Amino acid sequence: MKIVKTRDVKTPSRGTPGSVGIDFYIPEDFKPTKVWPGKDILIPSGIKARVPEGYGLVAMNKSGIATKQNLIYGAQLIDPDYTGEIHLHVINVGDKVVDILPGQKLLQFALIPVSFEDVEVVEKLDDIKTERKDGGFGSTGLQ
Repeated sequence: MKIVKTRDVKTPSRGTPGSVGIDFYIPEDFKPTKVWPGKDILIPSGIKARVPEGYGLVAMNKSGIATKQNLIYGAQLIDPDYTGEIHLHVINVGDKVVDILPGQKLLQFALIPVSFEDVEVVEKLDDIKTERKDGGFGSTGLQ
């Protein structure tokens, strides 16, 4: 994936060669900010990316940020035809104020292959045979 930096920011990187997630960092010129419980924040990442055709760039939680600071991602999908700056959207789902600081890892993104198959309206879906059928939430049981 090709990127352009629009601010002073660390280059997105993987924590290890086997990591699926690409860590995104808070730009160095970002003013430290508090995120109050139940509130969200949208942070310009300082990164524009050329997402390869056939892929979507999908935001995912960093496990330590989500479990220890109770910050989870909000908006999450970057399309291959989007050319603007990527923003990091996080929501404080905890009960404590969280500080967002320049240079910190906040979210990770993964390049996910996607299908661009057209949506087709049909009369019925009887030709689809599955074991689950139309069972909804919890229909496959707990074990």
